[in-house]
Amino acid sequence: MRKIIIFYIFLLNFSYIFSQVPPNYRFVKTWKVSDRFAVVDSIPVDTMHLNFQDENPIDRLSISNSYNGNLGSPIQSKLYFNRPANNDFIFSNAYCPYIMDIQHATFYNTKTPFSYLNYKTGGTSYRDEDNIKFLFTSNVNNKLNVGTTLDYIFAPGEYNLQAVNRFSGSLFGSFNGKHYVATAMFATNTLKGQENGGVADATYITEPKGIASKDIPTSITGYTNYKQSSIFYNHQYSIGIERPFRINEDSVRMDYVPVTRFAHTFKYDNLSKRYLENTVEKTFYKNTYQNGTMTNDTATLQTVTNNVSVALEEEFNKWMAFGLTAFVENEIQQFHFLVDTVLNKKTESNTKLGGILSKQRGNIFRYNVLGEIDLLGYKTGDFLLDGNIGGFFKLWKDSISLTANGFIRSNEPSYFLQSYQSNHFRWNNNFGKIYRTNVGGIFSIPTRSFALNVSIENITKYVYFNSEALPTQFDGNIQVLSANLKQDFHLGKFSLENNVVYQVSSQQNILPLPTLALFHNLYFKDLWFKVLSVQLGANVRYHTAYYAPAYMPATGQFYSQTNVKIGNYPVVNLYANLHLKRTRFFVEYYHINQLFMNTAYFSMPNYPINPANFKMGLSWNFYD
Repeated sequence: MRKIIIFYIFLLNFSYIFSQVPPNYRFVKTWKVSDRFAVVDSIPVDTMHLNFQDENPIDRLSISNSYNGNLGSPIQSKLYFNRPANNDFIFSNAYCPYIMDIQHATFYNTKTPFSYLNYKTGGTSYRDEDNIKFLFTSNVNNKLNVGTTLDYIFAPGEYNLQAVNRFSGSLFGSFNGKHYVATAMFATNTLKGQENGGVADATYITEPKGIASKDIPTSITGYTNYKQSSIFYNHQYSIGIERPFRINEDSVRMDYVPVTRFAHTFKYDNLSKRYLENTVEKTFYKNTYQNGTMTNDTATLQTVTNNVSVALEEEFNKWMAFGLTAFVENEIQQFHFLVDTVLNKKTESNTKLGGILSKQRGNIFRYNVLGEIDLLGYKTGDFLLDGNIGGFFKLWKDSISLTANGFIRSNEPSYFLQSYQSNHFRWNNNFGKIYRTNVGGIFSIPTRSFALNVSIENITKYVYFNSEALPTQFDGNIQVLSANLKQDFHLGKFSLENNVVYQVSSQQNILPLPTLALFHNLYFKDLWFKVLSVQLGANVRYHTAYYAPAYMPATGQFYSQTNVKIGNYPVVNLYANLHLKRTRFFVEYYHINQLFMNTAYFSMPNYPINPANFKMGLSWNFYD
């Protein structure tokens, strides 16, 4: 019924949509900022005509993922280089794609108020999955912009005891003055989910017994509550010069050019994770340490970070253009977790020094080199040397982009990897620092829709969760090689998008990866009635079989196993996208091949993906 109502609303708005003037996207500028220095990275306005059906956190993470089946559930990319970087709060790794923070925030500058409303739904008649997103932003004047976002997911799940309820919201703003620039954001995230431990018997999927997916028995009854709140504020003051800029032969204007920039960044993060059982599960878990009648595991991390920097912009040296930044950063962390119903607290402080050498102006040659080292605190000795270099050049009629990148880093393992206690899991470790060396490069020809990304990484003293779901440090080295190829073909009104990822792990029992992951998208695109953009197509995702990591509900971690192989199963979707003036609309039949392929469609051990179902989505943009 809900899908019918939404479709009816879409039809009612058709007459209104036809009467509107197409938006002029030049009136909206968008950008993201780097977490530490708020460096602007311009991005296009998110009004894409193509592949609207894939605009969700799961498909945006990578072309192949392990997850519990429905939107909002814990997730890990099956592509190593798409996984998030090390996080001091290990319980957040499984929720990164759903979190609004400064890394995922978008900032705006508009000449008229801009907003959008986005609604997606899908599932069977008894398990609708809803996602509502809202944005509003407006300029107070030509320097100050403010806005807000809301993002809500309600996903009961196609299987028993799998529901997810997630809310994310933010308030943001930016000020761009001549000398003073500021960027600010407050974000809050709450995710509540049931934990069922997966299906109790895999044969319900491999050998269908004619019962609905919601009636398949599952293993446990648990609950996860994850929260994350963030405050980010960066402000900068620049000292510069006035430089003449010739507009034409008869006119010259004076432009302000910043030369020296003083900046301060304040960041506060409050992260917490709870795992609850109203009745203690003693058969699913190997150990139960407490004598109570329920499980209430709690862990939190509060972090306050201050970064002060001084930057000499590229304009400061007219003979050799490069930018130079020096910074000092202090981090205060407070860790909490329950030990036999007693709340334990530990406070740590770290201070690091660093610098950046960069050249970001011009297309032919750019580079950026960052170096930092922790001098005080429990992370003393941690260091990072990170760099990239590249540019554009012409080859006949084609524009070629070539970039090389790499890093060397040493990291202290998370405090929660060293010490943690809960009802079902306890450990006390003394792990050494994790050492990683990475080199890679990207070769792309945008005019040919071609890109090749090759990365090689060596990891020493890698920390992983073993077959008992306990953290373990591997004493040797692990090498990972990945080649990510994207090549699109176009013939008339038909297009074929291709993404092939080849991966090799030298220790498959410790860091398992599928050898091949594939994504192919074939579609027909046309303009009907001179105003309606239409995309009709089908896509498929596939990866080779491997011993995919399993998922542990009590800790929210993915751990190694060698009992069940996952893969060698395609997921095929049929879809139609429509784009008219300010409105986008799609319908999709997800996992349609499940209707005629009775086989193991598991995302990871004991966790099947959703069976075939119908999805649809609708998005409105408003520019006044």
